[in-house]
Amino acid sequence: MNKATKKAISDEAEMDMTPMIDIVFNLLIFFMVVTDLNQKELADLTLPLAYMAQEDKDDDPDDRVILNVDKFGEIKYRGKTVNLDELGSILNNAKQLYERKMRDKGDTGLEDIGGGAKASKLFVLLRADRDTPWQHVQWLMTIMAEQKLYKMQFATKKFRDGWYTDEESDMLDGITQKDWGKEG
Repeated sequence: MNKATKKAISDEAEMDMTPMIDIVFNLLIFFMVVTDLNQKELADLTLPLAYMAQEDKDDDPDDRVILNVDKFGEIKYRGKTVNLDELGSILNNAKQLYERKMRDKGDTGLEDIGGGAKASKLFVLLRADRDTPWQHVQWLMTIMAEQKLYKMQFATKKFRDGWYTDEESDMLDGITQKDWGKEG
């Protein structure tokens, strides 16, 4: 076999890997972005326990705004810390986007709250750490009312029978679900 034949055979056997590498990088970037977006909405908080808590059925994530408040009162929206002034603008923009989306669907996105006044149907999911002073939650509710956002959901952890972590047991102070409501 001469040199020319060997070169021709080796040229035919080579495969161009460039398109394969491009696809792999595009998939990698896609999954990194999607994972990042999901993580930004929910901060790592210790939610309070609630006896009547219900499972979150997030049917349409565009129908609500998620706000996180840590135990120091810092407000986080999509992973960024915001102050109360910024929060008013954020809620106003979210309300306008929601109402525009609803108008495109043939609905106003508003509901009558009496006396001819209208309020947005947009929900706000408030995820406050169990150690957050109530004053911080009250401030958020005041800003929501200024923006005519009255639909609010509080994120809690389900009160359940069985074993609890030490932290959860401390929150319950020895009360079991069977004893709930029996105390005066």
